[in-house]
Amino acid sequence: MFIGEPKIYLLLVKQPLKKQLYQCLSGSALEIKSDIEGRRATNEFGTVVWQLNEIWPTGGWGSLEYGTPVKGQVIGGRWKPVHYLYARSVFTDVTSTCWADNPPQCYVKNDGIKAFSGTVLISIINFASGKMTTVSSNMVSLAPGAGTSHWFCAKNGANNQCSSWSDILAMGNTTSPNEAILIISVSSGSTVVSKNEFALTTIHNMKLPKPNVTYLVSPNGQITLTTDQTAVYVTLTTQAQGRFSDNFFLMTPGRTTVSFIPFGPLDINTLTSTLRIEHAQLYQ
Repeated sequence: MFIGEPKIYLLLVKQPLKKQLYQCLSGSALEIKSDIEGRRATNEFGTVVWQLNEIWPTGGWGSLEYGTPVKGQVIGGRWKPVHYLYARSVFTDVTSTCWADNPPQCYVKNDGIKAFSGTVLISIINFASGKMTTVSSNMVSLAPGAGTSHWFCAKNGANNQCSSWSDILAMGNTTSPNEAILIISVSSGSTVVSKNEFALTTIHNMKLPKPNVTYLVSPNGQITLTTDQTAVYVTLTTQAQGRFSDNFFLMTPGRTTVSFIPFGPLDINTLTSTLRIEHAQLYQ
């Protein structure tokens, strides 16, 4: 029925294909993240992901896209969302996450060769308001790794007892895990060494506002993003050769800046003309 009408056909398949790819890449990223966090919790060493790079163009489990000298592809492979998660928290030397027990148990782990002293900060963000509230702040001191870990819980300031999930949700001004997300960050001084967006439910069940995410690209490849509502798993894509300094992240109302790191000379025209911004609510 579409013979002689390629433009109509492309319009009909383009949006569903974008949705399918975004959901596949997001789902695989969060599944792999959860799996590796569980393995690190049990001090399992030598974890090798399957797989690093795709061997043909696909929305599969590889963290680097298939990359050959073909228009639209990035030489060496465009970073998929899970590859950014590897860099941000999953495979950082020092990382922290929580378990779904009630009250939730959390760990901070040092697999680096140097001792670590710093702070683990757990915050909750209410999707609707965008407000971030501190749940717990813990000072930690870890001997050199690999395998040094410390288990802790989010303590209630009033009675110094472990907070339940209902307590934590109440701090975020909600009673539903569908309406909030945790941010678990590990810092040494002013330097954030790991940042973990800890989802409390699946993307499908998140009650997300409809954000208006805009961007401005500077001549040196700095990208300033602005949103008026909470935007979850913001993902940037471009045909320019390179990667972003960060991707697949959460934004609260306001601005954030991301750098584009070119593989070779910066092609600012391709970066600007092909830049696409997606987020979870867009495909719910």
